[in-house]
Amino acid sequence: MWGGIHSPVKRKKILATLNRHKVAIAMLQETHLDSTEHLKLKTGWVGQLYENPALGRKAGVAILVRKGVDLEVDSVFQDQGGHYLFLKGKLEGVELVLGTIYGPNRWDGDFLKLIQRQIQSFGAASLILGGDLNAVMDPVEDRSQGGGGWGTGGRVLPTLCASCSLIDVWRSLHPGERDYTHKSRAHGTFSRLDYFLASDNLVCKILKAEHGPIEIFYHAWVTMELRLRGILSDRAPWRFPRDMYGDFHYEAHIKKQWQWYVQENKFYRDNPVLFWEAAKAVLRGITISYVIHKRKARDLEILRLERLVDSIVIDMLDFLLLPIKKFI
Repeated sequence: MWGGIHSPVKRKKILATLNRHKVAIAMLQETHLDSTEHLKLKTGWVGQLYENPALGRKAGVAILVRKGVDLEVDSVFQDQGGHYLFLKGKLEGVELVLGTIYGPNRWDGDFLKLIQRQIQSFGAASLILGGDLNAVMDPVEDRSQGGGGWGTGGRVLPTLCASCSLIDVWRSLHPGERDYTHKSRAHGTFSRLDYFLASDNLVCKILKAEHGPIEIFYHAWVTMELRLRGILSDRAPWRFPRDMYGDFHYEAHIKKQWQWYVQENKFYRDNPVLFWEAAKAVLRGITISYVIHKRKARDLEILRLERLVDSIVIDMLDFLLLPIKKFI
């Protein structure tokens, strides 16, 4: 993902960077391009181009598909202001919805409801959504000056994820870490405004999620890698991990997260079905994130111990061979 490509110099640099990194599908926001100017993006490595033009040099989004990528698009959905674009079809033979959003500087309830209705209209289809959302998931973890409040976006991202069963891809792989994708020129502060959100049933298919440097238009690119095969047809139903039953740290963590969920969604408690269905998706995502973090920590400890054993073996060999070396 990247924002701001009206300048020919920036456009050329961005396209070259995407090509150098062999990006299969790129999502661009705040392009400031009309439909004719968007055609300038379809050059070189770009095989398919889908765009929602800017309205009076404001907003504008596009999705670029590399030549050779097997994407069959059945339907295209977009708004009239150049803020979002959804493609429904098949990617490498797997049914999927791809979407990109440029969030307004000041989110309002109407735009949030518009996005919610659009996503919910796709039914059970799995979704990957990328964009410059102009909002944070957590004001403490996602701002360099943590605790400064939600800002103009409010709680739109947690609400969107809870209501549409989405996960924050980068956060699911980097729990507790701090990293930012945008620098404010006015205040000199950093925020994480650029995201990939994905259906929670895709979490086990995600291989990697990374942030690039903040170098063009004060935004960093955000990337994710996904193993597509078997997303739907080969997917086994998610089951609660057995090793979590006796994990007291997990128990304390999930209780804290449940309290947070209840507090943040107290306005939806008059609709118990929505409240509980969204809660299941959120708690499942929190559990999966915890398991991934725990397994990464375990793997690092195993690696440390393996290196320690190797070091001890080498020291033992040196000790045992010392008399022979002296004799020689």
